Amino acid sequence: MRLWNFLKVSILWVLVLPLLAVSCHRPGPEPEPEPQPDAFANGMYILNEGLFQMNNSTLSYYDFTTGKLTENIFLDVNHRGLGDVGNDLKRYGSKLYIVVNNSNIVEVVDVKTVQSLKTINLSGKQPRQVVFLDDKAYISCFDGDVVRIDTASLEVEATVHTGPNPDGICACNGKLYVCNSGGLSNPNYGNTVSVVDPATFTVVKDITVAINPTRVKGYNDHYVYVVSNGNYGDVPYTFQKIDCQTDEIVKNYNLEVLNFDIHQNLAYVYSYNYSTMTSWIKVLDLETDEIVKEQFISDGTQLKTPYGIKVNPLNGDVYITDAGTFTTNGDVYCFDKDGKKKFSFEAGLNPSAMAFR
Repeated sequence: MRLWNFLKVSILWVLVLPLLAVSCHRPGPEPEPEPQPDAFANGMYILNEGLFQMNNSTLSYYDFTTGKLTENIFLDVNHRGLGDVGNDLKRYGSKLYIVVNNSNIVEVVDVKTVQSLKTINLSGKQPRQVVFLDDKAYISCFDGDVVRIDTASLEVEATVHTGPNPDGICACNGKLYVCNSGGLSNPNYGNTVSVVDPATFTVVKDITVAINPTRVKGYNDHYVYVVSNGNYGDVPYTFQKIDCQTDEIVKNYNLEVLNFDIHQNLAYVYSYNYSTMTSWIKVLDLETDEIVKEQFISDGTQLKTPYGIKVNPLNGDVYITDAGTFTTNGDVYCFDKDGKKKFSFEAGLNPSAMAFR
């Protein structure tokens, strides 16, 4: 969980930044051809959060072929800024969905041209993250709701109330899983993940988890993995597994995970301690529940402040953003699957979410 949780924590009071989440993505049948092997190979988009109330979020584009970075491609194309606190970035078919938290909007753009298709106004809802299922986009919002948007018309269809300050959201086994963080209620954080039936768009169950759940991803339509951020004090980060068949917690890992991404049967998990300013990145085999790499980075490359992670589904390259000091431009690092750095580049202010073109 990023900005709103850390507002109440002294170590981040002066930074005032949102910690983004990645949610899982279960593609629906948008009427276009299935991506071919080189479809995502052109490059990647990077959402740079900016600083709270500075209205300086940006979208960058990095071209894999030329190695060129376009620093503010949304502004270049649309001749206006993106907004205040970019919180999530996901691709669905031919569109990119950009969730801008403090501006209360979801910006939908063409994935090839970055031309704005629609700005969806979610006034007062404080949108956080987006996930897709069966031609619908679902947006978690800090006002307590999940909003459903039709991906063809881009119209808001319905809302459902799940709990205090929903943050992470994913789809698994035909259901939605929503982290009710309670991030604005420190020290009374939330401790549930709501299960939503998309057919009826109602909450069918609340699963009790460790306090302050913020991130969630599905695996093989069987399990959902949840990060809880604790209380940033004596209750640490927690990494948990939910069985999507029974909707019960089946494992608590002894890992203080802050963020993660999943590729095939591997979860790339990282931790960052804001007090000691130390971090680690490990690799967890989801089939065996065993750590297969205690140190993912194998060539000595040092990261200052890991802030986002995304695995290229085509070749297994792992992209990790580094926010640095939070007040100057951050960096994006690309590692191969063996943990060796392939390249890096400077992005914008607080780069977090990434999506491949």
